[in-house]
Amino acid sequence: FFSVTFIDYSMAQQQQNLEKIPEIVSTLRDSFNTGVTKTREWRLHHLQAMRRMMEEGKQRLCQGMKQDVGKSELEGYLCENNLVENELQHVIDHLDEWMKPDIRTTNLLNLPASSYVQSEPYGVALIMGAWNYPVMLSLAPLVGCIAAGNCAVVKVPSPKYSPASSKAMEELMAEYMDPHFFVCVGGDRHANTALLEQRWNLIFCTGSASTGKIVATAAAKHLTPILLELGGKNPCIVDQTACLKLASKRIVWGSFMNCGQTCVRPEYVLVHENVADQFVSAAKQQVEEMYSTQPQKSEWFGRVATDWAWERITGYITEEKGHVVHGGDADRDDKFVAPTILYYEDMPTFVASAVAKEEIFGPVMVVIKYGDLDGVLQYINGKEKPLALYFFGSDRRVREKVLTGTTSGSVCVNDVIMQIINPELPFGGVGHSGMGHYHGKYSFDAFSHQKAVMVKPNVNILDPPIRYPPYTPFKATVLPFVQAASWLSYLPQGLALVLAFLALVLQLGFFKRRIDGALSVVQAYL
Repeated sequence: FFSVTFIDYSMAQQQQNLEKIPEIVSTLRDSFNTGVTKTREWRLHHLQAMRRMMEEGKQRLCQGMKQDVGKSELEGYLCENNLVENELQHVIDHLDEWMKPDIRTTNLLNLPASSYVQSEPYGVALIMGAWNYPVMLSLAPLVGCIAAGNCAVVKVPSPKYSPASSKAMEELMAEYMDPHFFVCVGGDRHANTALLEQRWNLIFCTGSASTGKIVATAAAKHLTPILLELGGKNPCIVDQTACLKLASKRIVWGSFMNCGQTCVRPEYVLVHENVADQFVSAAKQQVEEMYSTQPQKSEWFGRVATDWAWERITGYITEEKGHVVHGGDADRDDKFVAPTILYYEDMPTFVASAVAKEEIFGPVMVVIKYGDLDGVLQYINGKEKPLALYFFGSDRRVREKVLTGTTSGSVCVNDVIMQIINPELPFGGVGHSGMGHYHGKYSFDAFSHQKAVMVKPNVNILDPPIRYPPYTPFKATVLPFVQAASWLSYLPQGLALVLAFLALVLQLGFFKRRIDGALSVVQAYL
């Protein structure tokens, strides 16, 4: 059921590959400087090439994920490949619209003029994927990168964690993507270090908070902008008004998807004391319905990635064995940890436990009974801001109290994880769970510099002298009025133009001489 593909990453070969990195970056930069990546034709061509790669390479990618973490080929496709395919189609459908200048209004003092925001590519980007969803987290950011007109190095996860998936991505990118613009780099932490020593125009990294700090430190040397997609302990609150069958089904699904190795999974579930026992019973039933009474034989239940991860997760279970109400079995040779439910009767007991201190990142679902919602919100707000927060219930007052009383990267009500597949919503963290966001148009914006542009006519007569010294009392009176922006936003652009013209007539000192001269000519004629 579970196998590992070993790839030859000998020290000599790694060193040889690392020595090529400066040359790779230089080639990409030269390619970007030709200006060809700014064209619509270039972007569409490479987006379509990537779409062919995802469609024709589907089997190789899915087989790689199955070999790495025991993920079924169907789950690998639905949870990774298909999400990248959908992102590609969404971007291709909207590319023309996003590339157009974003027209903005112009304030009174600057009229006549036109104003707009032009999205332009940063240059050469570094995209660093993560092993838990190797295909999606490595390739989904590349979609926005291409759409915005950038070149990129894609650093696939270390062969220590996802050897088969990383190898498949390296081979497919070499086959389908132009190496003058896009290069896939493999290797372990030494490759990461070598890449971070280079100067980039943008770094996009998915990983842990500790990895984010390393990337931020390296980026600071060159003042490189970064986008960090990190993790954290995501709370899930189940109110007494929740539909327990629905809540238990969706929370169990999200907790054990990908063997619990999902950054937006519900990390701990806080259930109102009036329904907590019923919820736990329903959750145990859902586990058996989804993965059977023998989950090790289930096609739909995966494996943890490494021996170290297995030891860490089983260590939590052993330390908290008094709270295990379901599962708890493990097989080291198979890297198997059964879907496990831990149940805590009150908040203080949970807070003192081992699973409250660090992100579990494994198939362990923690359920805590609570009675005081204020205490729950106080606990959540006392921790680092999570990547996601979930709420189940039908009481609007309770829901709004949770939404307004907490901060998180995203929120989903009466479901888990599904908010991240809506391309119209931004995906990203806050604080320790990340900075910046992507997906859909937000990906395009993440890889684009928003350049402000104002165009004025090359006509001296339209240049009001009121803006230049010396500042007479008249100028001092009029300038604050024409410079104010608060009232201008309420006026139609046409009315603003009329007012601008009247303001010019009122304030332009140089018109006075022309008007006086014209009157003299008229009087002389008469």
